[in-house]
Amino acid sequence: MLQRCKKEMKYKPGLGLLLGLVWLVGIATPAQGEEAGKVALAFRSAACAAGEYITLGDLVELSPDLAQRYGGALIWSAPPLGQIYTLTREFLAYRLTQLGLKDVLDLAPLPAAIQVRQTGVLLDGEKVSAAFRRYIQEHSPPGRGDLKIQVYPLAEPFLLPDNQVTLEMLPPRQGKLLGEVTLEMVVMRQGQPLKRLKVSGMVRLERQVVCAVKALAAQELVRAEDVQLCRRDVTELTSQDFCTAVDQVIGRTLARKLSPQEIFTFQHLSNQPLIKKGEEVTVVLEQDGMTITTKGVAREEGHQGRAIRMLNPKSKKEFQALVVDARTVQVKL
Repeated sequence: MLQRCKKEMKYKPGLGLLLGLVWLVGIATPAQGEEAGKVALAFRSAACAAGEYITLGDLVELSPDLAQRYGGALIWSAPPLGQIYTLTREFLAYRLTQLGLKDVLDLAPLPAAIQVRQTGVLLDGEKVSAAFRRYIQEHSPPGRGDLKIQVYPLAEPFLLPDNQVTLEMLPPRQGKLLGEVTLEMVVMRQGQPLKRLKVSGMVRLERQVVCAVKALAAQELVRAEDVQLCRRDVTELTSQDFCTAVDQVIGRTLARKLSPQEIFTFQHLSNQPLIKKGEEVTVVLEQDGMTITTKGVAREEGHQGRAIRMLNPKSKKEFQALVVDARTVQVKL
C-alpha cells in the first residue's frame, strides 16, 4: 500500500512521522464513548488546499464542533501551484489510521480517490524586497551616504493562504547592515506568525571621498592640484578610514604611495611632523587685506593645521603661527 501511495503522490521520507507527531501533540484524539458514530460525514471527490499542507478539513465537510477538533489534522503536503495530487482510498485509510483518527472512517465511506489542487498564493517577492530595503534604510545612520541595496531571491517559493499578510524584519544578531546582510523575516497573518524566512542581500555604501588625481609617491607633499572629490564605493571601509574633505590631506606628507583615482585614507598620511624643531620656514602675515612674508624659526615640531611657537630671528621674539605646509606658517593679525 505504501508503495502505491508513493506512486500516487510525491512521498517525502519522514514526513508522515513528522505530521503524525504534530497531529498527536496538537490535537486530542476522540474520547471513548463519544457519539461520533451518530454524525454523518461526506468526503469530497475534489478538494482545494490553501497553504503548505492538506488538512482533513480540506477533504471532508465537518460540523463546527468536529472542524475545531479534527479539521486541522495534517494529511499531507499540499501540491505546488498548477499541480494536482491524487489521494487514493488506501492512502487516506492509512493516514487516518496513522493519525489515530480511525473512528472517522466509520462516519463516512471513503471515495476511490480525491483530487487536490492548490489555491494558495505565492509570497510576493517584491514585497519581501521592499521590506528588506525599508529596514536597511530606516536603521542606517542619517547622512551616512547613498545606499545601494540588492535583495537576493528567496531560496524557495513560499505559499500563503491569501495576500492578507504583513512582513516584519528582525534585527540582525551581529548588527551588520553593510556588505552581505541576512535578516530574518516573520510572515504575519491576523496578528499570528505563519512562518520565519531568511532574506539576504548586498548593501553597498557610496560617499564623496578624496581621491588622488595622479600617482603620488611616498614622502611627497600633497598639493591642491593632486586631489579631487569623487563618489566611490566605501562599503569595505569604516568612516574613520577615508578622507571626505580636501583640507584633510592638502599640505600633508604621504606615508605610502597612491595610484591615480585611489581613495585617500588616513593610513596614507604620515604622522611625522611637517616642520621640525629649529627649521626656518616662511611666515605669512595677514592684516586688513594686506599680506607680508618674512622668515621664522620653529621652536617646536609642527603638524598641518596646528599652531606652533615660532621665533623671529631678528627681534628674538616668540609668536604663534598656524602650520600651512612643510615650508609655510601663517599669522593673522
